[in-house]
Amino acid sequence: MEHLVQHAVTTIRERFWEPLSLDELARSAMVSKYYFLRVFTRVTGVTPGRFLCAVRLQEAKRLLLSTSLTVTDIAVRVGYSSTGSFTRRFTELVGVSPTHYRKLSLETPGESLR
Repeated sequence: MEHLVQHAVTTIRERFWEPLSLDELARSAMVSKYYFLRVFTRVTGVTPGRFLCAVRLQEAKRLLLSTSLTVTDIAVRVGYSSTGSFTRRFTELVGVSPTHYRKLSLETPGESLR
């Protein structure tokens, strides 16, 4: 069971910018999507969708702090087709907008916002 989840985690980390679906992740593990969802959630404590979102947002934070890419470019690079969806999700989960997150990092260069 854990090898199934490890395979999915590796796939998500290596291909987070792609539109990965539950069906595709389950198919790559060669199990039904319902079984895959139950096992993944039991082992990791979160659904595959939430895990994918967390990986995408972690990469977005890294890009916001280490590059001068626009928020739109970052949204696309981490797998969002809409800047609005990316900004809404980022703000909901991080607590500030991507632009404000970057601005805060510039104001407090000695502190990490990770």
